[in-house]
Amino acid sequence: MTPNVVTGLALCAGLLSIRFSIEGHFDYALVAIIASAILDGLDGRLARMLGTTSLFGEEFDSLADFLSFGLAPIVLLFFWAGEAMTAAVSFCLMAFAVASACRLARFNADAGTVKEEWQKAYFTGMPTPSAAVTVLLPVSLFEPTSETMQWLGLYTLLIAFLMVSTIPTFSGKRWHISKSPSMAGLIAVAVGLLGVVATYPRASLVIFTVVYLSSIPLSWMSCRHERMVQQPASKG
Repeated sequence: MTPNVVTGLALCAGLLSIRFSIEGHFDYALVAIIASAILDGLDGRLARMLGTTSLFGEEFDSLADFLSFGLAPIVLLFFWAGEAMTAAVSFCLMAFAVASACRLARFNADAGTVKEEWQKAYFTGMPTPSAAVTVLLPVSLFEPTSETMQWLGLYTLLIAFLMVSTIPTFSGKRWHISKSPSMAGLIAVAVGLLGVVATYPRASLVIFTVVYLSSIPLSWMSCRHERMVQQPASKG
């Protein structure tokens, strides 16, 4: 029950982001999307910790993810751009939403696939929560003008491509800490991150985006190396 409550809170954060975007409170909308991403990272870990994973929880999580990470970011970008928005950029935003839906559908379809232990360390393509936060980088760096709209369109298409690509990205599932955190510890970390994001939303977005995008080449090389190491071992 607790993980589904967290998923519901993440969904509510996505809905709040849409409301804030429509009202022109873009910093609040940004905080709400990042908050939803933090909560999304919490619900799955709680489910595994409590042993309450279920098919309903997985489907509920995917539906909540599409609204919070496939729809809310493009609503924010659309209202942020205002009169500078063009038909071409609108198409790019729609492409992002479609890519998000495809990414979630592929994730659900692969959920029952048996993977080797080393493969669990990687996602196939960019996860939707990371894409939702990353695609909002222009909000923190630029003002909406006809010139920046061109870059926004190209950048949005790049993030959409990364979602549906087969490029491996770190999942963090094998990053073990010396002692497994308790439920209270996970919640405390989530609350702390939310506090930082609420205080410095744009700086938090820039830092996350730069670090995350920089990690993609590293994840690709790491996955390639592990595949080369593991394949001879499996043949032997």
